[in-house]
Amino acid sequence: MSLLNKLPSVGQKRGWPWDEEVKDNVYSSKIQWPKISIVTPSYNQGKFIEETIRSILLQNYPNLEYIIIDGGSKDDTVEIIKKYEKWITFWVSEKDKGQANAINKGIDKCTGEIFNWINSDDYLATNALANIAEAFKSGYTVAGKVYNFYDNDPKFKDIIENKALTGNQFIALKSTFHQPGIWCDLSNIKATGKFQENSSYYFDRIFFTTYFVKFKKVIYTDQVLIHFRYHENSKTLVIRDSHANELIEFYNRLLEDPLFKSFKKGIKSALKYQLLPEKHISDWAYENAHKNIGSRLSSYFGLMLRKPELIQSRHFFTKLKRSVLQNLT
Repeated sequence: MSLLNKLPSVGQKRGWPWDEEVKDNVYSSKIQWPKISIVTPSYNQGKFIEETIRSILLQNYPNLEYIIIDGGSKDDTVEIIKKYEKWITFWVSEKDKGQANAINKGIDKCTGEIFNWINSDDYLATNALANIAEAFKSGYTVAGKVYNFYDNDPKFKDIIENKALTGNQFIALKSTFHQPGIWCDLSNIKATGKFQENSSYYFDRIFFTTYFVKFKKVIYTDQVLIHFRYHENSKTLVIRDSHANELIEFYNRLLEDPLFKSFKKGIKSALKYQLLPEKHISDWAYENAHKNIGSRLSSYFGLMLRKPELIQSRHFFTKLKRSVLQNLT
């Protein structure tokens, strides 16, 4: 009997991962598959978490460790988790200190070879775990594509390809990085340390900056591994550029870190030409959003005269177009 027929009924829902599953014969090419550990941090995502859970379980992966760390949800999240608990390795619902803390708690429970976390509003693509395990080599990172989608816009399609994941490129902010497509050797994750729990928005980038300096071996795959959901409560949508303060503080700390001694030039360049200009421009945009076009133009070019280095920022003229000339019709 297939797992699909054992899982709770989902009524009239159709398609992956509701009435479809990965067939067992996908895994017939190997006797031993590496253990994959997946952590789902969650808080009040009852609207989406069942899709997340089913997309993981219905991979039918033969060596799966699945852990859910819920932050004490007040909606129906816990009731949904309980429906699937016999197929979940470990789960808990208790107050935590945020997403990074939940991921750290989950990692402490993990015992596999391959690791990633999947948020409770995203879901794995069909055959994702088979593709990851086929590509994986001990000590390496597997980097695949991520399919971004909007709940309220079915026509929107945006596939992000993780690439240039090297220490130099990552520090220079020139890598294309989308965390859900990054699958790591768990021992490398644990050797890098903990996720920074006092970071609200960039804990993943902060962590992986150190990770890719330490662990340079990356295998790139053309496969779409995960579907990444944007919705009105999505954390990604509420991040303002002004939260770049987190990255600025982190980059300043890197200048004093012996591990990054050979990267100082790139760190200083990223601060001068990207992070600091972006902060100045974003702060300006926030403060002047409600002014008329004449006032916005005047204040914007005043900012440019005070800080001429902004012209070298790749976002300068983008902000000019979006923030200064908005509503000029």
